[in-house]
Amino acid sequence: MTEAFLNSIGHDSVAVLFHPSAVPVMDVFRSVGSLDEQYDLTLLDGPEEMLSAYLQPGSAKGIVSDALLLAFALTRQRGSAFHHRPLRSRHGSIEEYCLMVVIGAARQPGSEVAREAAAIVGVSPLPLDLVSALGGELARQIDLGAIVFPVPSLHEFRAVIGIEDAQIEAIVEAFDKPGRHFSL
Repeated sequence: MTEAFLNSIGHDSVAVLFHPSAVPVMDVFRSVGSLDEQYDLTLLDGPEEMLSAYLQPGSAKGIVSDALLLAFALTRQRGSAFHHRPLRSRHGSIEEYCLMVVIGAARQPGSEVAREAAAIVGVSPLPLDLVSALGGELARQIDLGAIVFPVPSLHEFRAVIGIEDAQIEAIVEAFDKPGRHFSL
């Protein structure tokens, strides 16, 4: 069902633009595919360095470590790699957006938006506790810095993904404070 849903909306049918501070976090997940080909942890130096602009170096190292553990756990459980955009790209895929929602929603374990996002990326509900634990630690590390990592409401999530008849007329990024503002 997950692949059928993703194929029905297409990987490029929705434009997701991440806040610049969230890109290094996503780059850790994007780097996991390269780690499969050549196990070279220096691939994670770039995201860690970029994260250091938003938080203390120790916290940046913690985020990279936690994100790497979560990426391996999700990829293993899912059985296939995620569809990722290139490193340093603010433009995200639907799967990357859902992954960010799963991580952000780990602050609210058991939330409906976390369950729907997890289902779309092919993470079964049973080990979602493990995902919530790893994601919760990652979200805690993210909250220590100035990384913009908001969790949409269920209605906002469904509108972005294209579920049901949910619609959003405009999404405007606020530059004066973290988060997104939706016109519904």
